[in-house]
Amino acid sequence: MSENKVSVAGPSYENYITCPYDPVHRLAPERFAFHLTRCARNFPASKMVRCPFNNTHLFQVDAMHRHVVMCPNRAYFVRYTNPDKLPPAEPPTKPFEIETSEDWDAEPPAPTYDPAKRCREGFVIVTPQGSSLSGRRKFREKERRRFLDNDKF
Repeated sequence: MSENKVSVAGPSYENYITCPYDPVHRLAPERFAFHLTRCARNFPASKMVRCPFNNTHLFQVDAMHRHVVMCPNRAYFVRYTNPDKLPPAEPPTKPFEIETSEDWDAEPPAPTYDPAKRCREGFVIVTPQGSSLSGRRKFREKERRRFLDNDKF
């Protein structure tokens, strides 16, 4: 029998981020943005300002001016507002037309299909619905005579 040993890594404390409001708070990077909104409520007197390029960057007002100039996320904003090169414009497509002698708009108007008329004029076996026993008997007899008169039986 072979033995499979699996080791499970524990939390990596090297990747944790320290909260700017309270240095005792150490957080996983994926929880940092959520924590900042909740922790800001506990420290309303702090003069922390959020970076316009990344909401998780918090600094004192005097340090924010330096940070805005050197923020690593500023590059995304600058690239978005001033693109280096615009994508090439697609050439306009030529309209696709097929020459044909048919004109569906000029065709004569055709009447709509009327199933009741088709049953009356054509030779279609129909079961009468909703009539009494004597009414159904009369209908069947009339239909038999109509079929026999036209040699359809």
